[in-house]
Amino acid sequence: MSVLGDLTAAGNSELLPGHTLSVPRLLEWAEAEQEAQRQYLWAVADAAAALGGTARETMYSRAVDNLKSCPFAFGSAAFDAWATSAGALPFLLWLSLRIKEPRITRTQAAELLVQHDARQIMPAVLDLWGYRVQKKAPTHPPASAAPSTGEASSVASSENAAAPTMKAPG
Repeated sequence: MSVLGDLTAAGNSELLPGHTLSVPRLLEWAEAEQEAQRQYLWAVADAAAALGGTARETMYSRAVDNLKSCPFAFGSAAFDAWATSAGALPFLLWLSLRIKEPRITRTQAAELLVQHDARQIMPAVLDLWGYRVQKKAPTHPPASAAPSTGEASSVASSENAAAPTMKAPG
């Protein structure tokens, strides 16, 4: 998105033809925080379902204590981890679409990810939400280069992996 587009919240209508991705408003941020907490509690409930009553209650209590001490609020590590996960993408996409298309459903937004390349949609959605996808630096030094024989080679590298980070303010 361009700087002018960011300032005017004009949105991105190029990525999904017929749809406009918009910069989230305060309402969308609040709903994203609630959804992150809801998904956390669902995961705890699913994990605790097979446990006995006392252990299950202990897990529920710890989950609530975790939310009280470190809520899923924008800028927290917990929220950032959720927001940059593939599991959050359908929800964040839906919130970004419904600003210009109030009748779109969560299911319809999720279907767009199936119909289009989700790998291209995710960076655009994350950008609207304030996350910048950057390539990771290699975690190991590159192997010393052997003299070229003129043949092509294929070497897997972690340089192609992308890691979302927060945009710097301003």
